[in-house]
Amino acid sequence: MSKLHTGFAALITVLTLASGCGSDRPNDTTPAPTTKATPTTAIGKFEDDAQKLVNAEAKWQTPRELTVGNTERIGLSIGEGTEVKRKIDKLIPSAMAISAGQVQVGQTVKATLFASSEDADISPSEAINASTVTDVQMLWTWLVKPKRPLDKLHLTAHLEVPLSDGRVVTNELSLTLPVKRTMAYTVGEVATHWATWSGIIGSIVGVSGWFLARRRRRASEPVTTASE
Repeated sequence: MSKLHTGFAALITVLTLASGCGSDRPNDTTPAPTTKATPTTAIGKFEDDAQKLVNAEAKWQTPRELTVGNTERIGLSIGEGTEVKRKIDKLIPSAMAISAGQVQVGQTVKATLFASSEDADISPSEAINASTVTDVQMLWTWLVKPKRPLDKLHLTAHLEVPLSDGRVVTNELSLTLPVKRTMAYTVGEVATHWATWSGIIGSIVGVSGWFLARRRRRASEPVTTASE
């Protein structure tokens, strides 16, 4: 009887160990965990768009000087190519190129030219974008009419490069040009200010006449001696 009890106890021990080993196995019916894609953040999108921008050289296409009252065409080109060169030769044949430095551009670029309203009138003229994947060819032109002679007429081009997330990369390029005087402007300036000048001259003549009359009156008065 003791041998039977001993054998039964050994069998229970073996079954218990086998059951314990089986509990360590993973359940084959459990689905494998899935990995969710991390959404692109706004900063990451901005960095991606910024990396797509390319550097290109900007050049002013302009006459050497402007004349007061005369309308001249001034251009700003970014990059180089046959199409841009053809437009420059057609629109501004006598222009000289002045480097404005390196700028970052994308597929779309907006340019606006500014000057003081007291110095000049500016109106947009033509803009072309003949850029390709490898070559940047952009050109903007404006019609500029100076209002007065200046040693330095300050012009500023404001560039905007829109990105896909709504942000805008901006840049500003400056240019100064002399504006020479004309005889017609000088004559008009004198005529405009003639009323002021005539008033000043009239005042001077009036004061001089008063002093002269006073001096004559004093000279005509009889001299009184001490004995009298």
